[in-house]
Amino acid sequence: MVSNIYLLAGELKDLLDNDERIIRLNKLENELNNNEEVMALSYQKDLAVSSYGDALNHFANNSEEMKKYQHELFLKKEALDNHPLVKSYLKAYSEVRDLYFQINEILFNDLSLHQKEKRVSR
Repeated sequence: MVSNIYLLAGELKDLLDNDERIIRLNKLENELNNNEEVMALSYQKDLAVSSYGDALNHFANNSEEMKKYQHELFLKKEALDNHPLVKSYLKAYSEVRDLYFQINEILFNDLSLHQKEKRVSR
């Protein structure tokens, strides 16, 4: 039985390695990591996150100063998220995440129901 599980897991891995959605996601991730414009936008967003975090230590959450930091963070995050390459990556990521949710449900749904039945019958 254990060897069958290993064989099936290997087959699943091979299928996933050759799935067009996963291949596309990996390709886009490489493109993101090698795109200077995206890296610059990401860095600017990270700086805004850091500034926002620092500001939380000095200003009240609802203060005018915090509103400025929040707005700056929003603008930097929006600029990054609206880059065409990032949009493509997020779409591909969503498709792969949905695939993994489906696989998880197929593999473990009956198991979780079985565990619940055991708990109820005790």
